[in-house]
Amino acid sequence: MTATLSLEFDPGPIERSRADVAVVPLFAAERPLRGSAGRVDWRLCGRLSQLIAAGRLEGARGEAVLVPTCGGLRAPLLIALGLGSRDGFDARCWEATARDALERSLKLGASAVTLPLCETEVGDFALLEHAEALIAGAARALADRGVDVYLRVVPSRLEARRAAEALRAARPRGLPGSVVLRRTGAALRPTESPRPRAGPDPHRPVAS
Repeated sequence: MTATLSLEFDPGPIERSRADVAVVPLFAAERPLRGSAGRVDWRLCGRLSQLIAAGRLEGARGEAVLVPTCGGLRAPLLIALGLGSRDGFDARCWEATARDALERSLKLGASAVTLPLCETEVGDFALLEHAEALIAGAARALADRGVDVYLRVVPSRLEARRAAEALRAARPRGLPGSVVLRRTGAALRPTESPRPRAGPDPHRPVAS
């Protein structure tokens, strides 16, 4: 069975991204919430903070809570996904997170999923690694499922230009052979160098 992962860059913000499910990662013991989690919490009138206060959400790795957005986001459903400690969180952890996010979304019947890119402060090289990890994790979630999914990636703390460049340049290795990767949207299409403009012909007579 062949599956298609359509990767699309969405400049955001996350609440405006159209999807069946939005996934917002959050770190353990990080209060107040930061990044995309903080923004979603604000849009949902403190719903994530309420779940934390009630002991139903901690941000532990592997933890997931499903939240109806009730119009606060364009996606009707939100998965709050725990990342564990920020210390030591690397591209390998991000790959596992992306795979978990897609697997949970697929179980909900989603065909379009929104996920932020990189919740940590990283340089350009590490950002590329995180982008490749996100694609690899999502592709492995689709392996042998035979479904087509749109993955809309929004920048978190990153400026949109850096995020789009990382996703466009990402070339993850070892993707499952049953998964076809498509990059959609102008921001992810390969850029072409502009053709040099022709200068004046030195042999052409100049009108006086």
